[in-house]
Amino acid sequence: MKKIAILGGSHFIGVHLLFALYRQGHQITVYNRNIRIPPVTYPKGIELLRGDRNNPENLEGLFHKEFDVVFDLSGYELKHVQPITLNFQPSIGHYIFCSTPSVYKSPTPTPYNEQAPRIFDENTYGGDKALVEELLLCQYRKYRWPITIFRPQGVFGPYDTWQAGFIYYKLINSLPIFAFNGNKCRMNLLFVDDLVNAFILAMENPISYGSVYGIAGDDIVSNFEFIELCGKVSCYQPNYQFIDSLEPFEKYDTGRSWLEQDIVADCCKIKTELRLEFTPLVTALE
Repeated sequence: MKKIAILGGSHFIGVHLLFALYRQGHQITVYNRNIRIPPVTYPKGIELLRGDRNNPENLEGLFHKEFDVVFDLSGYELKHVQPITLNFQPSIGHYIFCSTPSVYKSPTPTPYNEQAPRIFDENTYGGDKALVEELLLCQYRKYRWPITIFRPQGVFGPYDTWQAGFIYYKLINSLPIFAFNGNKCRMNLLFVDDLVNAFILAMENPISYGSVYGIAGDDIVSNFEFIELCGKVSCYQPNYQFIDSLEPFEKYDTGRSWLEQDIVADCCKIKTELRLEFTPLVTALE
């Protein structure tokens, strides 16, 4: 049994991670602002601790005790993470940080890997995350503090279905699916269970210390191939409405924006080092 803290954990990825760790018998503390109702009831025995990372002094209520592993799912800026590195390193055995592919300069190479150029612009989502990454990597190089960084792409699953839930709704209700004709941009999405498995495989695994992992699924699909897969899974035929612009439909809910360029992650590193196996996309959609 490990003592584990999850920073965040009330919406999507953290909920799946919490249940997976709970099933393994770990002692879990969830730290967040307590302003969002989780999609499911937490298991008994989970410690819920209220705190706001915008107020660093709140962290003392969490780190007055030691943790074997801390999963940081809610650190967006240096001010969220720097107080932990300065004041509480001795209380944390392994710090696992959830970053984002938004740290990369756009457009990314196809496929892109962990060495792709990044941005470091303050007050931008990707730039701030990249600055946090550098802070953590510096702590590893300087003090050998065990840290691991993940950059998950296009995570979907129960409680946050990404574009799939919207497409299913359109399919089942025979509504048109707005699409740009000729758009062949490709992507690989990540099933939330695979991300959780990656977190657990990295946990207290020395090979992951000081490492950064890009992570997305094996299956690379275009926008239309993704819609067709949803149609196949749901047994409904897509009703495409080809358009040149969404401008005439701005007052309607047209779903998340479709890709305008390839966003394909090379996941060789995580598959080689952590031996992670990915769920086929069609299975995840089912």
